[in-house]
Amino acid sequence: MQFRRIRFENFTITIFTAHAGEERVCPPSELTRGLTASDAPAIAHLLEGKDDARPLHTIPVYTKGGFEALGGDYAPDPRPAGSGATQFVRGIDNYKLRATAPDSEYHCITPKSKEPVFWQRSFVGGKAGDTFEVLPNSYLYIAEGKIELAHQTFVGPTMLEITKPHTAKITDPVMGAKLWR
Repeated sequence: MQFRRIRFENFTITIFTAHAGEERVCPPSELTRGLTASDAPAIAHLLEGKDDARPLHTIPVYTKGGFEALGGDYAPDPRPAGSGATQFVRGIDNYKLRATAPDSEYHCITPKSKEPVFWQRSFVGGKAGDTFEVLPNSYLYIAEGKIELAHQTFVGPTMLEITKPHTAKITDPVMGAKLWR
């Protein structure tokens, strides 16, 4: 599996590309930094009854091909292109991502902070002509595609700090994530 990194002020983006069958072992420290359900109250209900589930510190955006998450004794969990922002993982001590298609790619957004912080997140995607709202005190990561926002054009990969409410217009098909605390 190959990778490249892009550094922004508050986040590091690692873009992984892989051939079908290639696996990447994801160390627990990279995935959760010790976060527990109490660090992410908004998703605590998703973790109930899943004793080994932990909130995800990193934010993935699957852009090409597909992956499956492998953890513990659980069945593979598909992660197709056009999805992402998964909020928890299971089998944290043995968590891997395996590419399921040729030329699979995902973008891993890692928040930079001295203390572990859980960022709320949602996947953003759409076709040319679609619109979506962005709110103040948040970030918008465009992994692929192009948007118009506040009379400017942004092409992925790019990370934007949002300070005012806006409506973003997609001009080329987009995949990305909104992040907020």
